[in-house]
Amino acid sequence: MKKNTIKEVAKAAGVSIATVSRVINGKDRVKTSTRLRVEEAISKLNYQPDLIARTMIIKETKTIGLVVPQLSNEYWAILSEVIQEELWLKGYTLILCSTDRRIDHEIAFIEMFMERKVDGIIFGSASMVKDTTEKYFEQVRQSGIPIVALDQRISGMDMVIGDHLQGAADAVEHLISLGHQEIAYLGGPAISIERKLGFYNAFIKHGMQVNNELVNDQATSKNFTQFGYDAIKELLLAKQSFTAVFCGNDLVAIGAIKSLEESGMRVPDDVAVIGYDDISMARLYKPALTTVSQPIRDIGKAAVDLLVESIKTGKVLPPRKTLFHMQLVVRESCGANTMSTEKK
Repeated sequence: MKKNTIKEVAKAAGVSIATVSRVINGKDRVKTSTRLRVEEAISKLNYQPDLIARTMIIKETKTIGLVVPQLSNEYWAILSEVIQEELWLKGYTLILCSTDRRIDHEIAFIEMFMERKVDGIIFGSASMVKDTTEKYFEQVRQSGIPIVALDQRISGMDMVIGDHLQGAADAVEHLISLGHQEIAYLGGPAISIERKLGFYNAFIKHGMQVNNELVNDQATSKNFTQFGYDAIKELLLAKQSFTAVFCGNDLVAIGAIKSLEESGMRVPDDVAVIGYDDISMARLYKPALTTVSQPIRDIGKAAVDLLVESIKTGKVLPPRKTLFHMQLVVRESCGANTMSTEKK
């Protein structure tokens, strides 16, 4: 099938090729009647502009690259949808890449984004070792592509992050307020280290000692639910005494609850459990899961706004950081009488 050219569109509309180009690129003002004739000709001839040539002319691809660690975790899946929606409203399309926290995938996706000359990158999967990170992010900076770190603290880069120190500390302080002292922590390298630090901070604030035998930070992203299940089994087999568990995310918490119940322990009567992220399952699970909720829509919108501002201004601005407060949502699994509350 013959592909129509811009020359044929210009002939059908009775205008110059330059005028058709101005209409397509939207850069210069064209008289309304002329623009309508050009658009009619484009539609009639089913003309498809050469995107590569268009990119070379206007220096824009109208595409954004997004890197996330995994889509099997509901938090990242929903956040990706929010970012796509916000970008769509601003006239951009999204290239979404999930790395499973593999360094080789992260490197390959960054290189692919630079090759495709995307207008900007939102990066939410920092598994790279420091030297590798600095090398590839420096290449991005030198290429002139704006980049925003999403839920990652990366030096010299715009950041949109949740205050996980505060969120985790609030959760553990809530358990302490309910009288718990022997509190286990289930997390790992695939979960923000700040959640573990927040766990320790709550103990320090109350002058309490953490029992490190109750800390398991070996979770990977392969199967969070299985990790939570197995981690509880290990604690029980080791005859460790604990009355509460703070989990690095909700999937770990669901696995932990399942393991406790299979072992004949009741949640929250025998052991209180708190998760993190407030995925949809948290509300539906029995007992309903007490968790730390993240403002996903606000986080996604902030990342897009920062990136698009950098793209539009074309200026290298000092690194900016947007920090979001986390909300403790109290349900049944922690044993409190209140069904919902917010820690200020």
